[in-house]
Amino acid sequence: MEHGPEDKTEEIVSLLQERESKSIYSPVQLYFLRRLNRLLRLRYEQSPQLNAEGVRLLDWAIYSTYCDCVDMNVGQNAQKLLHRYPVASAGQRSE
Repeated sequence: MEHGPEDKTEEIVSLLQERESKSIYSPVQLYFLRRLNRLLRLRYEQSPQLNAEGVRLLDWAIYSTYCDCVDMNVGQNAQKLLHRYPVASAGQRSE
């Protein structure tokens, strides 16, 4: 899958911010934030290819990881990630 120049710029900015934040966040906090980001990106990019059950399972993984972020006191950062990927909920799939 090809990414446009804006996607590459966002990835670079994200990497730079991640490097700067390593001293701010614990390894566990970074783990859950990265996991949430990966799951959200997967949901955004792959949901058209998934059946309803696959989307539901991915949504549960996203919710669970979001809860982990809240438990690790990085809930605000997790909310920013959630707003970065605009996707419909599993009940609102358009076909």
